[in-house]
Amino acid sequence: MNSEIFFNLSTDKISIIVFDKDKKEDIYNKTQNFDKSLSKDIFIKKNLNSTLEKQILYIEKIIGRSLNKINLMIDDSSDLVITASSKKNYDKKPVQKSQIEYLIQDLKQQIQKSNQELKILHVVVNNFILDGDIFKEIPLNKFCNNLVVEVKFICIKKNLISFIEDIFSRYQIEIRSIISTKYAKSLVANYTINIQEARSMILSGSNYNEVLVSPKKTGKLGFFERIFHLLS
Repeated sequence: MNSEIFFNLSTDKISIIVFDKDKKEDIYNKTQNFDKSLSKDIFIKKNLNSTLEKQILYIEKIIGRSLNKINLMIDDSSDLVITASSKKNYDKKPVQKSQIEYLIQDLKQQIQKSNQELKILHVVVNNFILDGDIFKEIPLNKFCNNLVVEVKFICIKKNLISFIEDIFSRYQIEIRSIISTKYAKSLVANYTINIQEARSMILSGSNYNEVLVSPKKTGKLGFFERIFHLLS
């Protein structure tokens, strides 16, 4: 089966979703409510272990293979959104892709340096401002004096991610990607799509203004595997 597995973890429950990529629908969706009487770490460990022990074999029967990779969705109050902007003087020259990459790279490095306890999950460009005019799409090759890029960084605490990764690793399960549930829900509202489409949009990198944060190994300015859907 051509499928994606999602574990959606929140403060009071965990949902396990098997998404059939060919049928483009969820074929399994199981929610287990949590015992919230414990401290947060014990609460996550106890309930996640219990869910994995009960569900792994059942999920493997559905997908017809071993469960060794999942996508983790986190709906947590500790999510942090950091907004930042960077400005470049162009002197009536055209906007180039490499220059936009550099501005976003510089912002990301500043955010990481100032918030070393945080992991960046999503990088989303809110606006491009050319000489005071706001653009939602990339103003490639437009001439301007000044360009401002406004960027939103959706982050979560590294220690929480490490703690959850350790639990999954005990079952030989790798976390393939981490998605902010709040961010996925915002796409549902903004694009009038369902949550299945929002998840797929994030995984495929097809959200127009989201930048993938995996670094390339070659090229001085090749900071992102893909910078925006338009430039891929």
